[in-house]
Amino acid sequence: MVGGRVYTSLERSHNQQDFLEAQLAREVENGRMFRLLAKLGVITERPEFAGDAQWSETGDRYLLKLFRDYLFHQLLPSGAPWVDLAHIVQTLNKLDAGAPENMALHSRDEQSALVVSYADLRNCLESAFSDILQAAHAEADS
Repeated sequence: MVGGRVYTSLERSHNQQDFLEAQLAREVENGRMFRLLAKLGVITERPEFAGDAQWSETGDRYLLKLFRDYLFHQLLPSGAPWVDLAHIVQTLNKLDAGAPENMALHSRDEQSALVVSYADLRNCLESAFSDILQAAHAEADS
């Protein structure tokens, strides 16, 4: 009789633990995605940096702008917007992991295409964000 109650209590405890672990995993995943999107937004939505009006249109930052377009601004052949949340999550996960998989990024006018890996894009993201943070910290320290 006591053994049955102990087993029931133990089972409830394990179920609660499983539930809490699943919730924690969701929150960790949300946090990772938010950090990536925040970094991407800080970089790609900055019209100028350090007096350079073309900062976001050159070098690594240009790759990140093309990546942003690949992530959020794809179109169907009819010209209608293509919205696929699974594509966004999967692509962000590959970026976060720095996957060696290559992808083709096209300019909006489709006149140029660049082949780059998620690992390269992650390095570009971290480097550009680091540049911005250093400038922010330097300004705060002065």
